[in-house]
Amino acid sequence: MKKILLTCIAVACSLAAVAGELLIEAESFSQRGGWVLDQQFMDQMGSPYLMAHGMGIPVADATAEINIPQAGTYYVYARTYNWTSPWTDAEGPGKFRLALGGKLLKTTLGHTGNSWQWQFAGKTILKAGTTTLVLKDLTGFDGRCDAIYLTTDANTQPATWDTAETAALRARLRQQQTVPAHQYDLVVVGGGIAGMCAAASAARLGCKVALVNDRPVLGGNNSS
Repeated sequence: MKKILLTCIAVACSLAAVAGELLIEAESFSQRGGWVLDQQFMDQMGSPYLMAHGMGIPVADATAEINIPQAGTYYVYARTYNWTSPWTDAEGPGKFRLALGGKLLKTTLGHTGNSWQWQFAGKTILKAGTTTLVLKDLTGFDGRCDAIYLTTDANTQPATWDTAETAALRARLRQQQTVPAHQYDLVVVGGGIAGMCAAASAARLGCKVALVNDRPVLGGNNSS
């Protein structure tokens, strides 16, 4: 009996030692508020992101319902970019903060650094289950948020991760969509004016064509 009890304690301790973690892509927020989806730089930083384009007036909050895998103290990071850094060393204008479970985290984000990077937003105690995550724009001057990462492991240091390490995190934590395989005579990547014309011309000549576009509308830079 004593042996069984010790085994149960050991198993419980090992389970407790497993860190809880969660990755939330900003583009997956169910309510974007006044934040807009920007996909222009996916080739450079790996993902679409949300941007608070308010012409100097703070935009409405973006909100998401997220599922916390286990109760504990979570360290919260946001991947963001100080967009004026290529031109000035001054503090950037794109400031925002995060709120979790109704609690506003203390750190202002988006106004420092000179590349896409993980910034520490703060830590908070969360219960297991559903809670609300909020992006709160502070300035209306194009604050950017790519993703939010939560972990119970205080030793994890996302601030040191480069683009490849961030891509590895995405591959590990998010559910990858699988696209069914199809056979085509021609695949056109990009639904701009040139792409639309190429796809239409090939289809008229009898080709089976796939037109791949990363926006909800066609037209490229000429679209709305």
